[in-house]
Amino acid sequence: MKKIVYYIAVAFLAINFSSCSDFLDLPSKSKTDSESVFSSIDKAEMAVLACYTGVWMQDAWYKAQNGTDEMWSTESNSNANNYAANYVLNDQSCPTGIYTTSYSSIERCNSCLKGLRAMSLSGEDERKCHIYIAECLAVRATCFLNLIRYFGDVPYSTVPVLDMTTFSSSRVDRDEIYDGIIADLQEAVEVLPWYSEGFFSTPERISKNAAYGLLARTALYAAGYALHWDLNTYDKSTLQMRRPLDESRVRKLYTIADEACKAVISKGENSLLSKYEDVFRALNEGGVYNPEEVMFEYAEFGNTTNGRVGYTNGLCIHASNALYGKTLPLQLIHPTFYLSFADDDTRRDVTVGNYSIDAAGNDIAVPYGALNLGKWRCNWKAGPRTATLKTDVNWPILRYSDVLLMYAEAENYLNNGPTEAAKAAYEQVRLRAFAGDASRIGTTPSTYDTFFKAIVKERAFELATEGWRRTDLIRWNLLAETLAETKANTEKLAMREVPYNEVKTYRAYKEATSTSWKDPLVGLTYIDFDHQPTETEMSELVARYGGTWNWVNMFITPNIAGETNSGIAGQSKILGYKENNNTLPAWITELYRGFIKNQAELYTLSTTAIIDVNPGLTGQQHPAY
Repeated sequence: MKKIVYYIAVAFLAINFSSCSDFLDLPSKSKTDSESVFSSIDKAEMAVLACYTGVWMQDAWYKAQNGTDEMWSTESNSNANNYAANYVLNDQSCPTGIYTTSYSSIERCNSCLKGLRAMSLSGEDERKCHIYIAECLAVRATCFLNLIRYFGDVPYSTVPVLDMTTFSSSRVDRDEIYDGIIADLQEAVEVLPWYSEGFFSTPERISKNAAYGLLARTALYAAGYALHWDLNTYDKSTLQMRRPLDESRVRKLYTIADEACKAVISKGENSLLSKYEDVFRALNEGGVYNPEEVMFEYAEFGNTTNGRVGYTNGLCIHASNALYGKTLPLQLIHPTFYLSFADDDTRRDVTVGNYSIDAAGNDIAVPYGALNLGKWRCNWKAGPRTATLKTDVNWPILRYSDVLLMYAEAENYLNNGPTEAAKAAYEQVRLRAFAGDASRIGTTPSTYDTFFKAIVKERAFELATEGWRRTDLIRWNLLAETLAETKANTEKLAMREVPYNEVKTYRAYKEATSTSWKDPLVGLTYIDFDHQPTETEMSELVARYGGTWNWVNMFITPNIAGETNSGIAGQSKILGYKENNNTLPAWITELYRGFIKNQAELYTLSTTAIIDVNPGLTGQQHPAY
């Protein structure tokens, strides 16, 4: 990871031939020394590495990931991230970072493609050049998919800014963009090497394996539902959620996805790690790769290409903790999502942190209103981070379990029900989740509808908080009903109504400590009570299980035996209706307050940061804004 990110940083700084402060900036000749960059294949490779900076970004995992059945924002209701989480359409809610960072990388890809295609090479250097071209095509396609997922129809260019006939660009029908990037990925998979060939040393670059997975993902999004409007009139009355109008196109796209997944599966190079937690321990630890499962990950290390993964979206650590340093989670897991896991699903306590760490390293149980995102933990790292807000944690963009579930989904669609191969792929993911015990995974559904619903649930459990749930729900046209159900269920939980009437109020937990790097703790051992545990009951727990036990009221803010833990209280909300003076807490009543079906499924474009700097977008704002 260190080597890859170092080269990206060098390329970003020294070969900034294609970067610009906004989409319309025209680079000066001093920035655009293409002859020097493409004078050798080694220099050209550095330029290709710089293209990767925009395949993922903070806005994708933070601002644009909240607002689902998985997670919610704890920030104030006048905060931009809270606006985004609750579908308030305004300039502040726009995830501008996705837009600008994606286009910056797209411009680098376009410049690289021009330079690489003009190189005159032979032998191994020529082979490398073709691979780098394929890499750029795959990176550019990834960036465009992210843009479409969040903004719909967007400007589309495949040539460098310097070669454009105009320095402004308007929205282009997304089907045209999908056709282009699917063709690019199909070209890329023919050229890129399999990871096993050793051309790439880490999965921080796109191998053939990863490109097939990205092709499948892109095809499924292209075949799915999305918010559309008339690009000629921008009339609000034309807003509608729909699939491509041509059913044969939909089927063709599902076939592309199916065959791409099948290519990866049949190759046999990829597999699931035996333990779910090991996927994320490696990502947090840094420098540990599991390419058999994590097929493509976003490199983060050092002072240039790095972010706050695990700080804003991870396990809460007290500000005075001397070993790990503080974190400040502003994203939390919905308590209803936590309760939807089976108790013996090993993914639950990895995905959901049921504890926080105080200043002394004591692990404190957290209530339902303070459930942390558990996949990103600074205490799982191998050592100190670069800086407080630079955690050196890579992001998994594509995992093999995703490929298996995409394959199952495509097979189900194409055959009007799950094939044996689809069931096997689905069960492979389930089996790992339940520690290899086939008796615990349940009966696999056998009809189209029931299997599809199972896939929808399984993708939530398997890929939670990895950046896909919101747009998955949109491509299935399930966002509106899922948000309505989640809010209704959260209200029922707060009021202890069916189906949450038997959820116990108190949790007794066995104390633990986190005082070393690569902390082995996954989740605290606990037993739930419908009443405050008595001293006798607590003594019995000690006698039976050993150690020291404490308790917490799960429906109020963090509390230990009546004493508030100030280290985590600020990152939590009260859940209970009764505990809140017989009133639903404001964070529940305000959930998804801006959501309107057939309007809020896409973000608006920021007026100042996007539209005002590109005359081609004048009059092309989201019609609902």
